[in-house]
Amino acid sequence: MEKKIEDLLSDPGFRKYVLNPYQGNNSSWSEWRKESSANAALFEEARDLIFGFYEPLSTEEYESETLKFRRRINITPSDKHSIIHLYGQKRNQIPWWRYAAIFLAICCAAVLIVSLIQGVKKSEIAEIPSPEFVTKEAAKGQKITIVFPDGTVVKLNAESYITYPVRFSEHNRKVVLSGEAYFDVAHYDNWPFIVQTREVQTKVLGTSFNIAAYPENDFINIALVSGSVQVSDNSKREFTLKPKEMISIGQKDEALTISQFDFREVTGWKDNVIVFDKASFKEVQFTLERWYDVKFQYSNALVFKGGYSGEFADQSLENVLLGMSANKFEFKIEGKNVYINQNN
Repeated sequence: MEKKIEDLLSDPGFRKYVLNPYQGNNSSWSEWRKESSANAALFEEARDLIFGFYEPLSTEEYESETLKFRRRINITPSDKHSIIHLYGQKRNQIPWWRYAAIFLAICCAAVLIVSLIQGVKKSEIAEIPSPEFVTKEAAKGQKITIVFPDGTVVKLNAESYITYPVRFSEHNRKVVLSGEAYFDVAHYDNWPFIVQTREVQTKVLGTSFNIAAYPENDFINIALVSGSVQVSDNSKREFTLKPKEMISIGQKDEALTISQFDFREVTGWKDNVIVFDKASFKEVQFTLERWYDVKFQYSNALVFKGGYSGEFADQSLENVLLGMSANKFEFKIEGKNVYINQNN
């Protein structure tokens, strides 16, 4: 039987599918929409009417909600955590009586609505613009945890940002990352999660992994904790990682290696642990500047013979530098500047 717009609006299954199409709801609506162009047009019209009765949170309301999730345990002044639940950005659920009002209004004015729709070209309809993408940034000295509506949890390291669509498409859940993040992806068999980092793409269905892709780093590192990921680059090379494997792809020469990695060293940052393993002075500098939102000032860069190795769990910048100095250098912290003098 041919469906009418009031049939769609009054159907609980249709409303549920429109509001949360990927939460295990009836996918027959997706198939019905593909049966004909008329079905597709009616689907879009009904969906627009439903979304038209939603009111998104204001910026002030949204920021207020995020503050409720700010972590208060095991944080230092230089390492502030905040949790952003994207559920808070979803529009409030529509009460049944509002659907009934929509249904009655459409039934009473059906002839008028049809005539108006037929008489106005789509290009002539003024639509209220809405943002298509959102960007969240963890500034220096910060880490942010983002919880997506699909259940995926992303922890963003300092001086990193992630861009994602307001609503994921029905084909994939694609985000763009710059910097470093730890992903715990909710599993869906036919709904892959894709992370784009410069020229490298990481595709998963559901797994845990870490991506480090800071612009100043020589390599993009993708470390798999659990599950499986497929990594590809602009050279059309594709690799499937196993747990405990890390792939490193050169950002300049596209050199590539796959190796085992130490979980503590690679993912310790998400638990407030800094781990250096034979790190150069530049690596130490970039890490500490990001973690503590400071700037190193020096005349000659330090040289750690054989690299510097050390581990610091939830420590202040002063304690980290005290632990590192060990007669190698002197330091002074003034505001956001760290002055380094190498000992002779």
